[in-house]
Amino acid sequence: MTTSPFTISEREAPTGVLRVSLTGDFDVSVGDTLARALIEAARRPHIDEVVVDLEHTRFIDSHAVAGLVAGYQTARRAERGFTVVNGRGTVQEVLDITGLSEVLCR
Repeated sequence: MTTSPFTISEREAPTGVLRVSLTGDFDVSVGDTLARALIEAARRPHIDEVVVDLEHTRFIDSHAVAGLVAGYQTARRAERGFTVVNGRGTVQEVLDITGLSEVLCR
């Protein structure tokens, strides 16, 4: 199996917001990596909100959607915010079709 080209980067603001930027393609080959990264982000001490930025995300599949849901559920259990921003094109369409845009997006 070939791993899709992707990066997950984080930037923490002094206001307690952790911005997680996803770049590239997020499919079955990286779904578990994405889920782990978002769960860890949601559990990080001194974080009040996780913002997942999809501006440079070209593709997501059901495994990436499951990773987003895992991050969201972890954040909710920790009483923290979890928001997805900047979805575009087919990425936003996937969020819309699955109904997640109503729950996760601003």
